[in-house]
Amino acid sequence: MSRRNDWYRALLRLAAGLACLCAAMASAAPPLHVVSDDNYPPYLFRDETGQVQGYLVDLWQLWQRKTGIEVRLTATNWASAQRMLADGQADVIDTIFRTPPREALYDFSAPYADLPVAIYHHATVGGISGPATLKGFQIGVQDGDACIDQLAENGITTLVRFPNYTALIAAAQRQEIKVFCLDEYPANFYMYKAGVQHDFLKAFELYRGQFHHAVRKGRGDLLRQVERGMAEISADEAAALHRK
Repeated sequence: MSRRNDWYRALLRLAAGLACLCAAMASAAPPLHVVSDDNYPPYLFRDETGQVQGYLVDLWQLWQRKTGIEVRLTATNWASAQRMLADGQADVIDTIFRTPPREALYDFSAPYADLPVAIYHHATVGGISGPATLKGFQIGVQDGDACIDQLAENGITTLVRFPNYTALIAAAQRQEIKVFCLDEYPANFYMYKAGVQHDFLKAFELYRGQFHHAVRKGRGDLLRQVERGMAEISADEAAALHRK
């Protein structure tokens, strides 16, 4: 019996040692650098003081608590976020749609949100009812947005690019463009904020995208680490984030 107790105590010491080792390894791990779009409410955006707010802030803070790995979240314009990942300045990009041209660049997580993407037009412009009716129009888009690929698939390449949605809406407000492509959630936010929700109408839904976390192609090990941490977030915790 004494020998069995000694063996049991040794196992407990070993387990405690392994736990300490895992904690030490997590604390010694370099920060995980995540980049994303800083003008995509309610997921990530800047408030009136310039502070970053939104769902992703809370999500990645929760991931950090679950894994013990520090997260550095950089909110920037969308084209810059993609360049940072491509140049190795970041580890993960978030709120990214999976498109055929991006398959060669990224390894993607499972999708975690569905997002409608629509074409909007000024109230004085009629007859826009589908992709074919966009030909001949200058279409406002955010630089680096997935809707650029979707429009190209429909033969629409007469695009006016803007660095972010705020600049796009401001140009529409000045009537520099009268038709634009925008994800519906930020479209609603920014048009109401600018007071132009009655001036610009939804013409049709171009497609539905899905949000993913993604890493550079070939970094499946890093993607699995990200997904393991996300799997630690309980259903109740995830629901609380969505409600907030």
